[in-house]
Amino acid sequence: MRYVLRFLLVPLLAGVLSVSCVKDPEEAYSDVENRSLRAWMLKNKPELVENYQEDGAYYVEVLDPGVADSMSINEILKDKDQGSCWLFFDMTGRDLHGQVCLTRSEPIAKMQGTFTKYTHYVPYLRYIGDVNISLMEGTYLAMKSVLKLGEKYAADNNLSTEFEVRYGTSLRLYLPSSVVNGSSGVSGTGGYEGEFELDGNRPMIMDFKIMNRVNNPLAFEGDLVDAFGESNGGVTPVKDDEDDTTESAALASLRRVYTRADGTDDGLAWKHAYDTIPGLLVNPTYVPDVERPFEYGFRYLKSEEDETPVYGTNVPYTDSDVYAGGPAELDKKINEALVERFGQGVMDGDTIGTDNTAKIWYICRFLDGFIIETNIDEVKEIIYGEVESEGSVVSYSPESDKNDQTTAWYYTIPKLCYGQWAAVVTTSSFAYGASGRSGSSETSSSSSSYYNYYNYYNYYNYYNSYYGNYYYDNYYYNYYNNYYYNNYYDMSDDTTTTTTVTTEIQPYTPLLYQFYIEEKD
Repeated sequence: MRYVLRFLLVPLLAGVLSVSCVKDPEEAYSDVENRSLRAWMLKNKPELVENYQEDGAYYVEVLDPGVADSMSINEILKDKDQGSCWLFFDMTGRDLHGQVCLTRSEPIAKMQGTFTKYTHYVPYLRYIGDVNISLMEGTYLAMKSVLKLGEKYAADNNLSTEFEVRYGTSLRLYLPSSVVNGSSGVSGTGGYEGEFELDGNRPMIMDFKIMNRVNNPLAFEGDLVDAFGESNGGVTPVKDDEDDTTESAALASLRRVYTRADGTDDGLAWKHAYDTIPGLLVNPTYVPDVERPFEYGFRYLKSEEDETPVYGTNVPYTDSDVYAGGPAELDKKINEALVERFGQGVMDGDTIGTDNTAKIWYICRFLDGFIIETNIDEVKEIIYGEVESEGSVVSYSPESDKNDQTTAWYYTIPKLCYGQWAAVVTTSSFAYGASGRSGSSETSSSSSSYYNYYNYYNYYNYYNSYYGNYYYDNYYYNYYNNYYYNNYYDMSDDTTTTTTVTTEIQPYTPLLYQFYIEEKD
């Protein structure tokens, strides 16, 4: 009986222990993953194990400490006088095998075969605040925290043991899935996707670099719009006193003259669409003439430091033959195609107004020249080398169709004329606003099938009629029929796969429109 009791107690004790050790399944998995990630770090990156961050259970590698005399993100968030904090940052995510699952880098996209000409490869723009709104949790924690570095690592790399992210900082983070995207995993879209998706509950290696900071994105893009106008013909100022027609010396120094094909001089090219609305400029004398100033096209905005576009290092269409001569040569080719198809327009047509309908052809760009979309096939052929979907004219009535296009159309089209060219540059307030537009990649397949036996069937019709039924029944049925049936009666498929990429438009992004409005019917 003593032995029976002993054996009864063993399973009972095991059951008690198992119950006492039961944890929340997610917590249990998190513990296992953290231990596994630590084991991976010990094997592959032992020098980084001491850079463990308890807040998020991740590891940090400092690739570039950044500009030493710039404020850290942590200091900016604490100093309310600094305004809000919007950051431009590059990012590339990989799994532990080094396979890319997310990137905003054009060279990496080209290297892995996911590059598209429809994707604007520029740094990510996101708000950083006291509460994480839209960032991957791991990158948010690293940006706003005081990172703890091991003493040996800090000494070897001439860093402080307490490190803070600032302008120019480049980090590599080794993140558990709990601060990546949990069970949902990670997959990009719109051309930013990697060659592989990151499955749920998998760790990620994330590289990111702080490219720029903006404390007031509305003012920032307003300055970009004004700078674009001043660089492309000058901007007519809003007059406080309508009787004051004098031009200041400062304004005169900015004044650049656009000369139309007929020789007339319109002076300052860009005008405010409404005196009471900032950030919306119209150039009613714009014509895509190959003889216009500024080397045939617009002067697109570049950063002062390295002459790269304002929003990053992207240079559009670098692998295209038409870009060999730079943006001016590309614009020249585009302008030649536009003038050949539409002509140079008229300036004395009827005003469109709000209730009438206009038929519009357009090009929409970022201020660095990148073309977001167009309904003009000749332009598609030049910049993409193909016409994926045939463009059609947009019928637009400002009053009834104002929700179908950006409000920049609503405020500018009514004042334009039938048969006219025009250009409009606008802040996001009249475009895609503080939310922007997500990029997307959609793949569709179409297939056609046919039986090669149909070819034989044509023989049947021909020989039956030409030689008569007796000849067909005795020869073609016994020999020809069997031969062609056995060798040609199979299914053949022609399948075409098309991936359509919609270009992402980030928050607070100004746009440039080039319009041609058809003459009135």
